Amino acid sequence: MVPPALYRQSACVDFDAGASHRKTTRMNAEAENAQKDLAFLKALVNEGPKAQATAGHVFMVAGVCYGLQCVLYWLQITFNLAWPPLVFLLVGFGPVVIFTGFIVWMLWRGRKDSQHGVATRAMNAAFGGAGLANLAMCVVFGYVSSSEKNFLIWLLYPPVTAALQGACWYVAYMIRKKLWLGAVSAGWFATAMALGFLIRDTANYLLLLGVALFVLMVAPGYAMTRQGDRHGHQ
Repeated sequence: MVPPALYRQSACVDFDAGASHRKTTRMNAEAENAQKDLAFLKALVNEGPKAQATAGHVFMVAGVCYGLQCVLYWLQITFNLAWPPLVFLLVGFGPVVIFTGFIVWMLWRGRKDSQHGVATRAMNAAFGGAGLANLAMCVVFGYVSSSEKNFLIWLLYPPVTAALQGACWYVAYMIRKKLWLGAVSAGWFATAMALGFLIRDTANYLLLLGVALFVLMVAPGYAMTRQGDRHGHQ
């Protein structure tokens, strides 16, 4: 028969051993999580600017193409310009052709590039998801506007797109913690609301959208491209 004192001592030893094992396991888990956090931060620092360089070129080209389109339409409405059919065709479809061709060229040029870092996947997921959502909404707004023969419905599409852009830039701000990214996000949200207020004033609506594309797309795209260039020369 085991003496009570010896039994209690043995139980205490087992309890202490179990507690020590749990403490060691918890410390190992915390150390592993810390290593993952450090790896994530390293990916953001080393890979972020490089990963954003390509997107910067895309933003610049898109902003210039569609920004000029909006400004040209604004000039046509404001000054009641009588454009020949060919000009309407070029202004209407030219930006789409140029931007699509640029995207195809960029994809072909970067087909051998491999970027699988955490920062790259996070940024690509945010902007890629927004791009798919924009495509779906373009089809929906375009179909409803055409079937209802109401151009006002189509004018709801740019404000929604601007709001999605604001959400994407907010994700970029939360990942990179750069104040200018947050400013771009706020600018897109403000643009979305302002476009809603100007939806019946087509001329100023187009002017605002054109200015927003240059300020909130071309300028950030240039900044992202510069960051990638500096990172590549380091």
